[in-house]
Amino acid sequence: MLTRADFTPVTFENRNTIEEYLTRYPQYHSESSIVTILSWEHCAPCAFAEYKNHLILECCMEGERGIHTPIGEQDSALLEELLIFAREEGIVLEIYEEEALALLKKTHPEIPVTENRGYFEYCYNTEELADLNGKKYRNIRGQINTFNARWKYRVEKITENNIPEISRLVVEWAREKQCDANSIMNEEITALCFTLDHWSELPVDGITIRIEENGCLAGMAVWEIQNKDAALIHFEKGLSNYPGIYKIINKETARELRGKVTWINRESDMDVPGLREAKLRYHPEHFVKAYYILPEDIPETLR
Repeated sequence: MLTRADFTPVTFENRNTIEEYLTRYPQYHSESSIVTILSWEHCAPCAFAEYKNHLILECCMEGERGIHTPIGEQDSALLEELLIFAREEGIVLEIYEEEALALLKKTHPEIPVTENRGYFEYCYNTEELADLNGKKYRNIRGQINTFNARWKYRVEKITENNIPEISRLVVEWAREKQCDANSIMNEEITALCFTLDHWSELPVDGITIRIEENGCLAGMAVWEIQNKDAALIHFEKGLSNYPGIYKIINKETARELRGKVTWINRESDMDVPGLREAKLRYHPEHFVKAYYILPEDIPETLR
């Protein structure tokens, strides 16, 4: 049976084991991204078990532990073991794959599964975001036109050479947003700085937006090609003295990814009303959904 001793803390040095599984069994939710796992380790440490030819991830955030359904071929016996483990350990079982959800409902329809709406991730058609055609994008095009009337800009790829300048942009953005007084935003800055510090070692890419008039970096975006279908946007930052900059970042990111992936995953809204409204404004094509099972809802009859 699966035990606590089977788990090893995730480190930068043993990341290859996780990456091998993610390559063989592509994932679509950011919680199963190696970039997410490593860059947020400072506040959400993860452990993994390589068990019966499957990868099992466990993460802890703010003292709450959650364990993912196994990454690998669908295996009802292993899922049964994991249910028992979650119940005995008193931890939440997290589900990010529709195939795992279907297997669970087939084998244990009596166990209640709850949608985790705040962790639904928004997926958009790359071509649509690159072109922004049609009535539904009229307001966004208007903001882009206003920006273009005020500033000329150029798009530059993120490289090792311009990372020091990007780091200064991040510091300025953090000062604008008073991140020191906001723990979540402060943690995001730490995650972004980790990613920039390990740029050549992580599967990431990105762009900056430079204002030609003054040479200032006004915005940036960092993403990961997570699988053959989708890119995962990890970070976006834009300076407030350039209104409309996020619309520019969004459009230029989509243009960069056009022809490479069908979908752009812009991650979840974490139940933040303003963020949800902003993400819905771009008309997502679908969600990468998230679900969970509470340990007390797993029947004692499972042995």
